[in-house]
Amino acid sequence: MRIARLLRTHLRLFTLALAACAGSASAERVEPPLELLYAPGNLLVAGPLVEINPAGRLVFKRKDVLGGKPKPPELIDVRVPADILADVRIGERYVFGYTNLRPDPRRPTSLVVNPDGAALIASIGLEPALFRDTPEARAILAAGRSEHGRESRHLFDLLLKALAGKDRALQVLAAGEFAQEPEFGERLREDGGQAAIEKAVRDAATSPGVRTTLLVAAATRPADFGEWWADAARRIVADTPVDGYAFAAGDLDGLVLAALELLDKQGTDNSPEALKRWVWSSNPLLAEKSNLMLWRHSPALARSAIQQALADPKLPEKTRKFLNDHLRRLDRLDAGSTARKDGTG
Repeated sequence: MRIARLLRTHLRLFTLALAACAGSASAERVEPPLELLYAPGNLLVAGPLVEINPAGRLVFKRKDVLGGKPKPPELIDVRVPADILADVRIGERYVFGYTNLRPDPRRPTSLVVNPDGAALIASIGLEPALFRDTPEARAILAAGRSEHGRESRHLFDLLLKALAGKDRALQVLAAGEFAQEPEFGERLREDGGQAAIEKAVRDAATSPGVRTTLLVAAATRPADFGEWWADAARRIVADTPVDGYAFAAGDLDGLVLAALELLDKQGTDNSPEALKRWVWSSNPLLAEKSNLMLWRHSPALARSAIQQALADPKLPEKTRKFLNDHLRRLDRLDAGSTARKDGTG
């Protein structure tokens, strides 16, 4: 579930960013994470965790209200993604952003009270809006409270430090802020941000989700981030392990898929050998995308890659089923093409 959710998040970012770059009037704006945390209808609260409900809920005791109205109750019960339950501890202090509202099904531009109760905010840079209550988190959240603060050099420096740090939630927040806040463009160009972000994207030790967010941003705003994105994307496709990485890093699939999508959309050439290795992926989406891109190089090479993968007894079962179906479709297309050439179709 976590991998699928991250794939959807970053592919949505990729689609929106391309639309914005193309100047689409209908492109949906994704609010930068700090702006979203302080948006009307949202609340930002600090306090200790007092209960973990295995059904996907957390209960916090209100300590400090950092943003939003009206004043929350003393105990705040919020819905959360089930995959974060193992990462939190009762008694530890957190800062969390949540809302009691949801889009009105009858009028999508309006908000109504959510009958399912409060939920943590989730967006690009907030996956979800839950942070350990540390001085670093407090400093970033305080600086981001106002529009002036969100555009300041002070916040820019705090975010660069967080991006290079070890607090994953703050890394994610920093990446989302750099990706979604256009006012940072000049600072990225002039204040050393380009090199720091390129380093984070190329570093295999950086969270894959962070690398994906920044890679997409760099590809769609090269004037702000620099011209390095295509080489970085090719290295990701060529060097990322196809399998064998820990489940916790499984969102590497999302990183590679984003790299393939960006390279394909921008018409950037790719090494056939680098593409071929992903036909063996346990993720059928990656197997499909890499084989389609390989097909553009050479239909014979793409067909050969599928046949080699199917002959491998270690091929993941889901990928085997997909490739068998895919090969049958190719056989039908070839048969139809041959019949038309012979005049028998």
